[in-house]
Amino acid sequence: MGARRMILVLDSATSTVVAGLCGEDGRILSERRLAGGRGDVIPGMVAELLAEAKVSPEAVTKVVCGVGPGSFTGIRIALSFAHGFAFRRNLPLIGVSSLEAALSHPSLDPSRPRVALLDALRGEVYVRRLDPSSTDSVDFRLFLERLNEVLEGSPQVIAEGKPDFLARLPAGCGPLKEMVSAAGLAALRDQTGEPLPNYLRVSAPEEKRAEERK
Repeated sequence: MGARRMILVLDSATSTVVAGLCGEDGRILSERRLAGGRGDVIPGMVAELLAEAKVSPEAVTKVVCGVGPGSFTGIRIALSFAHGFAFRRNLPLIGVSSLEAALSHPSLDPSRPRVALLDALRGEVYVRRLDPSSTDSVDFRLFLERLNEVLEGSPQVIAEGKPDFLARLPAGCGPLKEMVSAAGLAALRDQTGEPLPNYLRVSAPEEKRAEERK
């Protein structure tokens, strides 16, 4: 019987930090999640996962890391650890959307539209919408007054943010923090995204608003 081959998945772009090990088929072997945690807990989480699986870091064949959008510090911490872990072992490192990973949670129905909303503050929101009939979805920023544009068709909505932001959302909106999982990250393991941070902050809101009014 050959040595176990695993994929390490990581994300700390939102308020939930997650690290997990999955098989090359995407089956989750072990997971650590910390709601309200900081990205600097990732090294300890990974050490626990490897010890629990009774394997060395050399059993890992690929690293998948959420690149945002979300917390500036959280994105940097997770990616820094992922880069270091992969570089030392000459492993492929795949960057995936943290919002798309949340929308890939097994509890959400992929046959229906899905929307992830993350409060970007300053009157803006980070958005990812997945529609069954479309394959060209991307993360983007949106001014709150245009929020209804992404809520058309009564999609499944998951969100995270301050109370005044959440109060704008439709009834039945689920908590994004509960959808951040190793399973969602593992579902994107065959993507080819660059492991670069996605801050979605090209210009300040008022500058962007002025551009849109031209």
